[in-house]
Amino acid sequence: MRTYRAWSPAVALMLAVASAASAHAAVIGRRVVGPDRVELQLLAAEPLFSKQDVATKHITQGMEIEGGAAPVMPDAASHPNHHLIVQVFKRKTDEVVTNATVTMKFGPIDDKGRPAGEQVEVPVVVMQVIGKGPSSTHYGNNVTMPAGRYRVIVTVGAEPAVFNVTASDVPSMPMQHGKM
Repeated sequence: MRTYRAWSPAVALMLAVASAASAHAAVIGRRVVGPDRVELQLLAAEPLFSKQDVATKHITQGMEIEGGAAPVMPDAASHPNHHLIVQVFKRKTDEVVTNATVTMKFGPIDDKGRPAGEQVEVPVVVMQVIGKGPSSTHYGNNVTMPAGRYRVIVTVGAEPAVFNVTASDVPSMPMQHGKM
C-alpha cells in the first residue's frame, strides 16, 4: 500500500476552491452589539424582488424586499459582485430581530489592518428569503467589492460592530435560501 506525503497540485487546488466557496456561503463573522448578536455574510450578488413581483410573477426563490433603501440589482452600472448582509439576533433568546436600525459601510484596509481608502456607505435593504418569513430577516445590499481586504462597520442602533473580511473576484456561492 502506498501513502503520499504531499497533496498533488490538482487535489490541493480543488480543496482550496471548495474551502473558499464554503467560506463565502457561511457566516464570516459574529459580534455582540449591546443586547444583540450580529452575523455577517459575504455572498454572490443576487436579485431582490418587491412583494408585488413575488406575488404576481410567482417567484419562489430569492430575496423579498421588506423595506429600507433601494436595492442595488446585480445588473447595475456599478457591477456589484457581492451580497453583503447581516442578520441580527437577540443575544439571550436567539430570536431574529426584524425591526433593527442598521447602517453599514466598508473600506479597504492595508496588511496591518489600517484604513487604506475611502469608505463606501451601503444603502441597507431590509429583506427576507422568499417563503421563509420573518425568521429569515436580514439587512444589507449588493455591493461592488473588488478582491482585497476590507473593514466592514455595521451599526445596530447606536452600537458599532467591526469585521475584517477578505473579498475575492471569484464569484461567491449564492445564498442557500433554506439556511436563513
